[in-house]
Amino acid sequence: MTVAYELIRSKRRTIAIVIDSEGKCRVRAPLQARLSDIEHFVQAKTGWIEQKQQHYAAVQKKRQLILTDGMQLSVLDNSYTLRLTEVGQVQVNGTVLLCPQFKPQQALEKWLRQQALAVLQERTAHYAELMGVVYQSVKLSSAAKRWGSCSIKGNLNFSWRLVFYPLAVLDYVVVHELSHIGNMNHSRRFWQRVASVLPDYQMRQRWLKQQAYILQWLR
Repeated sequence: MTVAYELIRSKRRTIAIVIDSEGKCRVRAPLQARLSDIEHFVQAKTGWIEQKQQHYAAVQKKRQLILTDGMQLSVLDNSYTLRLTEVGQVQVNGTVLLCPQFKPQQALEKWLRQQALAVLQERTAHYAELMGVVYQSVKLSSAAKRWGSCSIKGNLNFSWRLVFYPLAVLDYVVVHELSHIGNMNHSRRFWQRVASVLPDYQMRQRWLKQQAYILQWLR
């Protein structure tokens, strides 16, 4: 197997291979390393490289949420069957989501944003009162690499795509950001504050990280 890779030389002492999230292979090598030695090293790692690239290819496939008639969607712990039909906007009929056939992604995103803002405002108000903190605002973002943020003034931003996560996980993100009010770091005190509200926060945090690709949906 011939491996295509980008060679990056530096003052490092050893040869190393890095596969990024897009499956691209980069080889980092010492300035004086012989090309033949680098090639030999890469060939010896072809099995590992192929395995990593296949893994990231599968992850990339998961990131693509293609809307099709009859597909299942999980929104805030509710399971829906998506139906593409002749409606002007998204409508809910029990466990069925009726979505316009024309530009369904835009229509669905608009509806999902409405659901996200409503639940995030409600959960933020609930936990802020529980924690005894005061925030300024709750807004939605389209961030593809972060679930939420908190400014020094207490303005909270959350990814609208949190609607695709279980409510328990969304709650963790809310508590995490509220814990930053008056504590703009990830110190031991910060995590103690999170744990005082959600003792099982680490389990929720792991789930969130394992499903991070969801932040790429409907982009």
